[in-house]
Amino acid sequence: MASSSAKAAELKHGQSATTLYSPEFELLLCCARSVPDAARIETLISHGIDWQTFLHLSTEHNVRPLVWQALHSTCWGRVPEDIRVACDEAYRSFIGRNLLLTSELLRITAEFHAAGLCVAVMKGAVIAQIAYGDFALREFGDFDLLIQPDEFFRAIELLRQLGYNPEWKCGDSIAFRFLRYVGEYKLTRDIMRTDVDLHWRIVTKATALAPSLSEFPSGFKPVSLAGSTVLSFAPQDLPLYLAAQGGWDQWSDLRRICDLAEFLHRYPEIDLEPTLKTAQRLGGLRSMLIGLSLASTLLGVELPESAVKRIHADEAIARLAETATRNLQRNIRMGGPVSRYVFQLKAKQGLRGKIALASSILFERTAEDGSRIMLPRPLWWLYVVLRPLRIGLRMLRLA
Repeated sequence: MASSSAKAAELKHGQSATTLYSPEFELLLCCARSVPDAARIETLISHGIDWQTFLHLSTEHNVRPLVWQALHSTCWGRVPEDIRVACDEAYRSFIGRNLLLTSELLRITAEFHAAGLCVAVMKGAVIAQIAYGDFALREFGDFDLLIQPDEFFRAIELLRQLGYNPEWKCGDSIAFRFLRYVGEYKLTRDIMRTDVDLHWRIVTKATALAPSLSEFPSGFKPVSLAGSTVLSFAPQDLPLYLAAQGGWDQWSDLRRICDLAEFLHRYPEIDLEPTLKTAQRLGGLRSMLIGLSLASTLLGVELPESAVKRIHADEAIARLAETATRNLQRNIRMGGPVSRYVFQLKAKQGLRGKIALASSILFERTAEDGSRIMLPRPLWWLYVVLRPLRIGLRMLRLA
């Protein structure tokens, strides 16, 4: 039987053979990791790099902290001066922004705690701290807070007192009912130009891998952050959340792949098998395996043998991963509703699961529905008609 390392090498060879990277994109991949590939970086620079293109790629993919650290530790003296200046300025800017946002996050969570409201932090600073070991190594721009549904109205009122105002002006009760399938409500503080995404679901139902709170058996644990603590996912449960988020973005955001890769690099002792079995039971295993495949082929992460076997057993994973790789290199963000939902259907496994997911996509209300037109409550049934029509028109325009 082949070893895990041999199978991982076979996986990388088999999936990268048909994908030719530009030098700038390959350099980005060598730098977008906490342990950069110094030898390959040296070779790529020796053959010539379009540094403006590279800088643009690192900016668009939101991985500048990792790139700055990698260049500084490997080849800073060989980087053109104007690029060094731009990188240094960007680094100072997002470090300052990260510190400001983290301070505000701690203020908000402290107020929730003082009010007796249980709140967990998702994404952003806590992902940086858990997966990277340093909240300065990941770019983030807002807050994602998870609450219990029955505490929604108290949480909204508290956030108002802290200077955050809901994005919708239709009233909290209407918004809560309208968004029950999405489970997310945005509030904004104009002074700091920051957003709070208030969640009462882990991810929207219209996602191939959509775990509920009950799928995180370890519960939420304290995470040390900038000298304080907040509640977030236990490390052993985090891969399921990272896979759900990355899958929702169709793995077209390199930062999401970096999150998964850095977690696997930092916690090699964690057994992925329970998470893989949970994803399989939910019909979203393919979505998770696409992310794992990309973390291996693009960022050099060694996968456990059980994951490699599952990737090889499903031919669709290689096709979807290669599509994601092409889009990443061309910097195509596949965030439009039509392409997003097509990906979810391809990633969903099992006929019954695909039918249920298609029903969610076609008939369940989204934030976009309400932001386009907010019908009176007795007429909400019309969204069942309007939504498929709008999706159909978009598909015709794309054809």
